[in-house]
Amino acid sequence: MISSGNQPQGIQYYPGMHGSHETVNEIVVTNEETEGIEDNPINENIEFYENCLESEESESEEICEYEYSDSNILFSEEFDSSFKAYMDYRCITDTSSIQYELQQQAYTDERGFRRIGDDYCVALGTGITVGCGERFLISLDSGYSFTAVVSDVKSDEHTDATNCYVPRGDNSGNVVEFIIDTDYAESNMLSSGNAGYYDDLSGNIISVDVI
Repeated sequence: MISSGNQPQGIQYYPGMHGSHETVNEIVVTNEETEGIEDNPINENIEFYENCLESEESESEEICEYEYSDSNILFSEEFDSSFKAYMDYRCITDTSSIQYELQQQAYTDERGFRRIGDDYCVALGTGITVGCGERFLISLDSGYSFTAVVSDVKSDEHTDATNCYVPRGDNSGNVVEFIIDTDYAESNMLSSGNAGYYDDLSGNIISVDVI
């Protein structure tokens, strides 16, 4: 899935939730062998606020290592994955898509999160998931964990070379993106841009296990 020849080049721009851009350095990954994952047939339906741009080349130190097994992904302790983005479920507009179908099964909880059963509806990259409907147990270094069902898939265009996270800065990235109803979410969480605002969702992600 990953080779030293397909690492991203130059400076990447991360499209912020509120229309702003944050400039981050080039992400360099290890050359550790990883198992391949089949191409994901799910069409990306999120409408991103801006397109990613490329600029002058730069380099940074190796920031993250992944250990792959049949069932989980482990993130290094040094990698900052505490930021957890969100998107409004109304951004999913293709009525013929599995993403839209899943939202017809979902409900909005008291904090504005879209859920199916006890699972949070989230978007993950193709380096983690094979498609919508897959369920995961996500464990945090804060001691909390939660279950999630993949309800959208991040575009490879906007993720790092491993397709596991959206780069945000040196040694940091957004792995999990929650799907919410902004009409019912707390204003403080919305202004922070980070679903990790809540104690039970705070902290770095240490593992993502298939259920």
